[in-house]
Amino acid sequence: MPTQQSILTDVFLQPWFMPLRTAFAIRDLIPANHRHKMRAYFDDYGCLKCGKTEVRYASNAMCRVCVQQVKLKMLFAIKRRWVESTPTAEPYRTFKRAAEARKLLADLRPMQRVRNS
Repeated sequence: MPTQQSILTDVFLQPWFMPLRTAFAIRDLIPANHRHKMRAYFDDYGCLKCGKTEVRYASNAMCRVCVQQVKLKMLFAIKRRWVESTPTAEPYRTFKRAAEARKLLADLRPMQRVRNS
């Protein structure tokens, strides 16, 4: 039985973002050679996004750095549309955690200088 992390890696950027149980069910329907096509691309040509070949594979024919960039962009795209469609609703827990992390780490950021007018 695959782990939660492996299932999320296997189905990330497939044509769905589903709950874990649904992701398992869909994954079981897809032939293994189809699921592994992105890895085959990476092995032959390198990262789909940056083109580097001497990097470690992450998922969806991309290296770790590129996968993280895409995931972050996806997160912000989803957040932007969710906030626009429900302006009075509370943010998802993920967005709350990101905001809390920014607050906690704010003192590590370099101080911005105030311009004298």
